[in-house]
Amino acid sequence: MEIALCRERYKSHEQAVQYSEAELVDMYSEAVYKFCRRLTYNKEDAEDLFQETFIKAFGQPKKLNENPKSFLFSTAVYLWKSQKRKYARRSHIAPVVPLDMDIADENALESSVVAEEDNQIVRAVVDSLPEKFKIPIVLYYTVEMSIPEISKAVKLPEGTVKSRLHKARKLIEKGLIESGYER
Repeated sequence: MEIALCRERYKSHEQAVQYSEAELVDMYSEAVYKFCRRLTYNKEDAEDLFQETFIKAFGQPKKLNENPKSFLFSTAVYLWKSQKRKYARRSHIAPVVPLDMDIADENALESSVVAEEDNQIVRAVVDSLPEKFKIPIVLYYTVEMSIPEISKAVKLPEGTVKSRLHKARKLIEKGLIESGYER
């Protein structure tokens, strides 16, 4: 009798954790957008990835409600990797040159140019990292996810995430030294 009561309470608790789509967007939109922006470095591509992430996630409500944050980030990673493969195939056929759309304020032109140069150096170093190091470092520093959350999002043990973060930091440091970056 008591086991049946425990199961009933568990089921009612499980149903109580259901989130509406609007609640999920409110709770995670900022973090998911920051992550998408960091992965793509392009506002339009980030917005597309952001929208596709939520659309795909809303299509799988059971998985989404188990651990929404991890599921959203793992979905974004999956979609981003898929887009990269498509882009690589297309750019192999017809290369595309990206345009820099950032406009500097005239009053702070010099400082914004210096800041943009610094950002480009760091971006280039982070972009040069293999995906297995890039994704955890972006999740950790840009989205501010904890190691257990990253572990769930990328479906790796926590120890592996920690070692990849450590290795990524070392690779970034080495890359910055090689590029002559001084701060």
